[in-house]
This record gives sequence, structure tokens and C-alpha cells, in this order.
Amino acid sequence: MIGRRDGPNLRLSQSLGAFAGPGGDISPLHVFFGVTNAGKEEVEIVSVYVSAKGEPGPVYEGPFGGDHALPFILTPGESSRFHTRAKALAKDLKEAGYEGRPRIFLVVEDARGNRREKSFKFRVDDYLRLKDE
Repeated sequence: MIGRRDGPNLRLSQSLGAFAGPGGDISPLHVFFGVTNAGKEEVEIVSVYVSAKGEPGPVYEGPFGGDHALPFILTPGESSRFHTRAKALAKDLKEAGYEGRPRIFLVVEDARGNRREKSFKFRVDDYLRLKDE
């Protein structure tokens, strides 16, 4: 079920980008994820992972860099961002049998068993060809 409406009001986001380095260099391509507590109560986030359409469990569980280590608490209005290398995510998706542009899901679970999902398409083959190593 995508974005189940009971439980806390969490807003999820996904984008691509890179980090600026010294001397104007940029990092390899990363996938950035965000979770915002848009509700009125604090929420303890216990799990973050990526799943694929038709898969009941995680296809990618990290490692993720970011603002907080799991588990963490988001107070009302607070956000947390985390990221992973696009190529690492693409590699795990390919190993799980996904190629092309599969629909995948950012999944965030809280301590009460509530689950939120954000779907997006991911260019597995393109990101595997990146020459960023």
C-alpha cells in the first residue's frame, strides 16, 4: 500500500545530485532522500530502505549517509535527509534482476509499525555506466 494514510503524517522526497568538493570538483552522482514530519507528534523512524515493485522486502538497505543514524526521532516540522551513491543502488537493483527503468520505492517505517512509501523510476542501466569510480 503506497503512502498509507493512518499513522503519522510523514512526507517523503527523492532527488539526484552531487556534493561540491575542494577546487570545484564534484562527487559521484547520489540519490538524496528526505523525510519530513508534517504531523503534530514526534515520530521515531526505525527503518529506511528501497524496495522494488512486486518485492515485499528491501532490495537496498544502504549504506546511507545523512543527518541521522537509525533509529532517530523527528519532532513536528523536523526533516532528515540521507543519501546513497546512485551507482551502488543501481548495482543492487541489477543483482536483484531489475534493469531499464523499474519503479522503485523509498520505504520509511516508524516504531509503531506504520510504513510510508514514495515511488519513483530509476535508470538502472544508465547509472551502472557512470564513470565515477
